[in-house]
Amino acid sequence: MQTPWERALEFHGHVCPGLVIGFRAAERGLRELGIDGLNPDNLVVIAENQSCAVDAIQVVTGCTLGKGSLELRDYGKHVYSFVCRDTGEAVRVALRFTALGFAAGLQELREDFLREPSAENERILTRRREAIADQLMEMPEEELWEISSFHSELPSRPRVLPSLCCARCGEGVMESRARLAKGQVVCLPCLKRGV
Repeated sequence: MQTPWERALEFHGHVCPGLVIGFRAAERGLRELGIDGLNPDNLVVIAENQSCAVDAIQVVTGCTLGKGSLELRDYGKHVYSFVCRDTGEAVRVALRFTALGFAAGLQELREDFLREPSAENERILTRRREAIADQLMEMPEEELWEISSFHSELPSRPRVLPSLCCARCGEGVMESRARLAKGQVVCLPCLKRGV
């Protein structure tokens, strides 16, 4: 039987700092709410980025976009809010800005690899990312996270709505995403293209 970390690693495909951040955030958020194990029916996670961390969040919590229990707000921040649907109890787990101070130079290694994608540059970049991931995995939680509890308005459960046929492209579009244009039902891409 795989550990949650092993499942996250298998799902994501490689060790990297973002995966560790998401893994540790998910563990901390669940622990703060007193949730033991996967509980996507009663939990909503709001991730404020679209990084590797979100893969770990999904695996550890069981929350996904498809189930309506994961919401992405791409603010470019390693901040994750965990909300209980039943009670509105919530916790915000934010990566401290100082936590990644030791990761200096990683961006330069990425740029070197992109400029000259050699096997040697890839090996150097991979080793540095793994070293940073190891440091993040071992870092004390008080140095890693800023934790705050709050009460949230209860997130509604996802609704399944009927699909309508776009009069312009002929594809199905969820009713709540369809628009009327010149008396016809159209999808958002067709509306934007003015087709």
